[in-house]
Amino acid sequence: MSRIAFYRLAGLVGLLFAAGTLYRLFPIVTGQPALSEFFMTEDGYLMLTIARNMAMGLGMSVSDGTIPTNGVQPLATFLFTLPYLQTGGDKVTSLIGIHLIMAAWSVAGALLVRALAARILDPGRQAPALPWIAALLWYLSPLLLLHMMNGLETGLYSAAVLAVLLMFLRLLRREGPLGWGWHLGFGLMGGIAFLARIDAVFLLLAVYLVWAIDGLFLRRDPIRTVAARIVPSGLISILVAAPWLLNNQIRFGSIMPISGTAQSMAAEFGQNLGVLPVKIFEYFMPMLPVPNPLEKTLPVILLASAVSLVVLAWFLIGIFTRASRPVRMMVLAYLLFGAMVSGYYGLWFGAPHFMSRYLAPLAPLCIIASLWVLADLSRWLFPARGLRPAIWAGSAAIGLCVLLLGRLLMPGVQDQGHMQVVDWVERNVPDSAWVAAVQTGTLGYWHDRTINLDGKVNPEALEARRRAGNVLAYVVNSRIDYIADWYGVGGWATRTDGGFAEAFELIEHRKSPSLAVMRRRVLHDPG
Repeated sequence: MSRIAFYRLAGLVGLLFAAGTLYRLFPIVTGQPALSEFFMTEDGYLMLTIARNMAMGLGMSVSDGTIPTNGVQPLATFLFTLPYLQTGGDKVTSLIGIHLIMAAWSVAGALLVRALAARILDPGRQAPALPWIAALLWYLSPLLLLHMMNGLETGLYSAAVLAVLLMFLRLLRREGPLGWGWHLGFGLMGGIAFLARIDAVFLLLAVYLVWAIDGLFLRRDPIRTVAARIVPSGLISILVAAPWLLNNQIRFGSIMPISGTAQSMAAEFGQNLGVLPVKIFEYFMPMLPVPNPLEKTLPVILLASAVSLVVLAWFLIGIFTRASRPVRMMVLAYLLFGAMVSGYYGLWFGAPHFMSRYLAPLAPLCIIASLWVLADLSRWLFPARGLRPAIWAGSAAIGLCVLLLGRLLMPGVQDQGHMQVVDWVERNVPDSAWVAAVQTGTLGYWHDRTINLDGKVNPEALEARRRAGNVLAYVVNSRIDYIADWYGVGGWATRTDGGFAEAFELIEHRKSPSLAVMRRRVLHDPG
């Protein structure tokens, strides 16, 4: 690459990175309501509520510090306490720090995507534009950008996954014995990934399985040598994760956070398989998000499946015939991780509306695979032009991402979805009153005395669901005076389970904006 071409590439990459970073930070500049509504999701506010309570000395809890919970991923929650510590728990000002933290791990993630793409797409350092295109597609994809800035651990977890894989690649390239510095570093990185999100157990299983296969069958090392290479870091990862697992088991009866248990309670085997092909396709083609009404239509599912399978097969054939052994093994570990995550969430988990977020750590591999195929097509169809057509096509995809990001800024396009519930409670309910909802993330952040009813952060509600199949009797026998949520919850007003209809009356019910409010017929004394 000539010096002029290098400077042009550097300038364009810098400009696009700056644009992506400013986009992530514009809520800080514009303030309310964008600061609290544009990126923050319902579940993100659950995490922020717990982080704020921790900073206020109330521990990992919800409902004004009265209900202990482990319904979050721990590392991001601890990091999110920092802004609240600095502001004394201020709910609005602290969101500035939250946005900065999420933007920081987004930048880190983009640089890690570029590093991974460079080792796969450009090992000879002859085509530096392709890794940067991969990084920019990841950084500017509207779907991924919203996931990275959603108030949850998604960005941190995605970066941790990439860091583990890149470190694993370095270990695969080492021929001699590993020193304790390597064992400690890789073990700590694995433990950090687990604390970022418990799903990293799939990543660690895939990595250590592939590492054992590489040592036993490709290097043909003795079992003792392979064990000495892989066991120490594995034990360190377990030690790093152990405090969180012990906390979950001792205090809440399961190593899985109660949020996962609550989310999977109503799941049916294989219920998410129908949306899996489209969600994966959106990461192979990050500039082409599929509209929600089309996601479950058969033609779209078949098309998404066909494109994804062709791209993946082409990529894997190329990797296993042309890449070095360490790269092949690292990609195999990534692929096994993706298969485990897809299988778990596709077959055994509920919440199909969260599938895209659960699969977000697979996006770098999908983007790199698509660029691999694009580069091959460019070389074969336009041999005289080399990779230039691939670079043009990749640049066009980035341009489409930028246009879609601009669309999100249009009024009414990006709607938080829960602020109408918060507004009603702020206008009509005193701070001292207890309010409940199935979806308590946003409401629980802005109204402290809020009780969660789906069990994602409330062990009492989770137990009621297990015991009775619903929470109606739990609500009747609780201190709750109001239930405020989306329109569908209004259907509870006619339910007689546990004496609910006798205890609560429907006082607000409208579809747009979605809202249902029920009030206890005889209110508790707020004192």
